[in-house]
Amino acid sequence: LKMEQGKVRMLANLIELNKIEVKLSKKYYGGISPKFYLRDLTKETLIELSVCETCEDDICVKYYFKDVHIDLNHHYEMVDNYGLSAILQYVRLSELDDFDELFYYDGVLGPLYQKNQTIFKVWAPTALEVMVKVGDLAYTMERKERGVFETTIKGDLENQEYNYLIRHHKSFHETLDPYAYASNANSKSNIVIDVDQINESLYLEKLPHMKRKTDAIIYELSVRDFTMSSSIKASHPGTFMSLVEENLKTPKGNKAGFDYLIDLGISHVQIMPMYDFATVDELHPTVMYNWGYDPIQYNVPEGSYALNPQDGYSRVKECRHMVSSLHQKGLRVVMDVVYNHMYDYFTSAFERTVPGYYFRKNQYGEMSNGSWCGNDLESRHQMTRRYIKDMCLRWQKLYGVDGFRFDLMGIIDIETLNQVYNQASKIDDSFIVYGEGWNMPTAMSDQEKGMQDNHQKMLNIGFFNDYYRETLKGGSSDSTLKDKGYFAGNMYNCEIGGECMKNTNRYSYVDQSINYVECHDNATTFDKFAISNGDEPLETRKKRQLMLNVALVLSQGIPFIHCGQEFYRSKGGLGNTYNTLDSINAVNWSLVDENQDDIEILKQIIQLRKENSGFRYETIQEVKENVTTNHFDYRILRYSVKQNKGKYKEIVAYFNPSYYDFEINDMDEYEVIYNDHESCTYLAPISMKIFGLKR
Repeated sequence: LKMEQGKVRMLANLIELNKIEVKLSKKYYGGISPKFYLRDLTKETLIELSVCETCEDDICVKYYFKDVHIDLNHHYEMVDNYGLSAILQYVRLSELDDFDELFYYDGVLGPLYQKNQTIFKVWAPTALEVMVKVGDLAYTMERKERGVFETTIKGDLENQEYNYLIRHHKSFHETLDPYAYASNANSKSNIVIDVDQINESLYLEKLPHMKRKTDAIIYELSVRDFTMSSSIKASHPGTFMSLVEENLKTPKGNKAGFDYLIDLGISHVQIMPMYDFATVDELHPTVMYNWGYDPIQYNVPEGSYALNPQDGYSRVKECRHMVSSLHQKGLRVVMDVVYNHMYDYFTSAFERTVPGYYFRKNQYGEMSNGSWCGNDLESRHQMTRRYIKDMCLRWQKLYGVDGFRFDLMGIIDIETLNQVYNQASKIDDSFIVYGEGWNMPTAMSDQEKGMQDNHQKMLNIGFFNDYYRETLKGGSSDSTLKDKGYFAGNMYNCEIGGECMKNTNRYSYVDQSINYVECHDNATTFDKFAISNGDEPLETRKKRQLMLNVALVLSQGIPFIHCGQEFYRSKGGLGNTYNTLDSINAVNWSLVDENQDDIEILKQIIQLRKENSGFRYETIQEVKENVTTNHFDYRILRYSVKQNKGKYKEIVAYFNPSYYDFEINDMDEYEVIYNDHESCTYLAPISMKIFGLKR
């Protein structure tokens, strides 16, 4: 309510548990009232209150009343000398420094379904009234401890739609349940389900234990993009079910989809947003496109990926089935989470339930916008932090995910991120957490941000290594696509390129480095090389990309591969294709047919990494003792890895992304692991060789 608009004459707010602020517009009796009264609408009493303090600005006069006894279970009005009344609102209590101490709640929230009854509980400490609407009936909820409203409804409510009705002023506002398990299409209502029916085995026993985080080889994909191409004839394109559909084939009969994924040899599948997002019509999913970085419900899977988005069980069971099927094949699942902003904070369940609490504000009381999406979640608030942890726990236990990739992690505070990891790792010590560690301009001190500059405060959390990307590949943003990295032919990056492959200079531990040269953001490597190396033939650019991919897999740290990076996927030269068409984003599986040889090479290199622990050191000390890089004339890079166990005691890779040739004369005792030229001693322009010294 904005008094400056001239329509509101009086506002009354409880600003402390026993202190009231009343604002009177100067357009109403000059903002002057000699007396004020407090009316208890519950007990029908009216008492005069004494003003203890006043102040004014250009718009209104403010009156303050201290030591007022307020029962939050009651409803009140403030009444002025002329009989004008205003509802006493509780929303500004959330501004109190000790609000979390007063109202933090650690009990169960959301719907608790039983065959003969369902209990609904929602945390709304600043609300005046809360009701739950089930079908066409609304039930009053009782205020309990710590601002939790609760009611029990008798009968079997399975599959019933429900919403909360919450009143902070005169009117009730309908909202979703932040702790619901299911939803109908397009987030209109939540649905009561029996969570015990979500019981398909997660096959956790099929997952090989990860002794080190560097055992991970991560492969990023989108549920929709992965099977949307009509060329592979998926039964239900772009859905959870078809992501794990077997026997899909490329146009020439090679493996596609799920079978291709299994065959590649990666360990983790990172799935782009699969929680409920806002900008795809779930009843007409192919009309609009979006990656899904616009959260509307963190607590339920996305309906456009389900076979029947109106059925509360469909999205829940099918999402779990997808994870279960990946687990059966030994593949772990990383969930891409966006706990930094909401699609629309004003209509979000957070803002409608506890206005002003869940979103960060700057020192002037303005919305923080470090996400550039109009809002930032205030992860430091205890119930926001609890919510993030609760949802992470739900996705881990109910859906079986094995890791989290945090979007714009620099907006989230360090303590929250560490608590998420600690909670998850107690259940599964192979669990991994990593994210985008950029320094985001959110209203929080740099010392608190979950950014990569604070890696020493988050020793178990990984970071996308943009320095690695820029050094080895070159510029990735639209304005820097012409800039070349080492493998694009920039020989000035030869020496530091070797340092990037060793990864001893940036983070506290080597396993904190998520090594990547391509992800869903920005142009693909293939499209970037078409600009930075556009004067070269296509085959030369492909050789560069293959060399870059091999170096990526063999580097110290955790390799990250974007879907299609290994078969030269293109987005038509576009970068940020988050809301373009399926024709741009859908995986073109015919590229697998065209690039079988290069895919096979990368599969061999992935296997080489998995079979040799020397590529998977965790600590900087281990790398310094066992890994060396040398350059020859700032053109040729020699990368050497020594190890105590395995078939080889040393593996040496030579990379030559220059137009110069080079004679290799120190490999007589080594056997050839990979050779892209007839001669073992001749390193042709834009080529590579890998040798192994047997024990």
